[in-house]
Amino acid sequence: MAEAESGPKPAGKVPKDTFAKDRLPFIIATSGEFIGLYFWLYYWDMGMWVAATIVLWAGFLTERIAVLGWVKYFHEKMQAKYGFKADGTAGNDIKEASKLGAIAHLLFICLTEITIWVAFVLVYDRYGWVAAFAVLVIGEQLEHSMELGLIARRPMREYILSVNALTITLLEAVGGIAWLWLWRHGQPQLGGAIFLVGLTIEHVVEGQSIKTNLEEPFKERQAENEAAERDKDERNGEADGADASQTDTGSAGE
Repeated sequence: MAEAESGPKPAGKVPKDTFAKDRLPFIIATSGEFIGLYFWLYYWDMGMWVAATIVLWAGFLTERIAVLGWVKYFHEKMQAKYGFKADGTAGNDIKEASKLGAIAHLLFICLTEITIWVAFVLVYDRYGWVAAFAVLVIGEQLEHSMELGLIARRPMREYILSVNALTITLLEAVGGIAWLWLWRHGQPQLGGAIFLVGLTIEHVVEGQSIKTNLEEPFKERQAENEAAERDKDERNGEADGADASQTDTGSAGE
């Protein structure tokens, strides 16, 4: 660890991004969320409450586990690139928590997301698309702000009004309202296709945002290390200059 403090030297070979490690998790996450919501609504409308609940939870659990696995991979990649763990907390995810804490974390995130989507459909059916869209935008903005804050270990409030979080929210909300409107007007396949496109773009944008948030603490730590190294060099230079001056004074006295 001493070497890491003296400069931004890599701790090891930085792994190259591969399809399985960098892209496949987001394909799985997008597919999980889409399949979960699409077939949840299908079973919900048929009155098959148990099947609807199972498929919805399975979809969101699949999405969360895939994303958290990718977060851990990217964090380890940053450690290899920069040679240290930043502040020791940045990028920590569910896999580094206790088993009980990991399960509670996972279930809580899934529950909040599921609550938003169920409320969205109920409000649409009772009050119309405008009220439902408002519920989805507000709920998802809070959800995304919480998720980004948890991943980056920063306060949720930093993301509530951020452009990145709002972009992610609007992509999902526009796709969601188009999906439900078309579904309720007899075009579930078209609605599903539009929703899938929206989710795909959203997850691409969200992935880039997570990368930026996770790498920022490493860059900050690297800058601190470089500044400390410069200060050390300056102090050493001043000390060498003082020693040389004392030597010259002593020689002149003789």
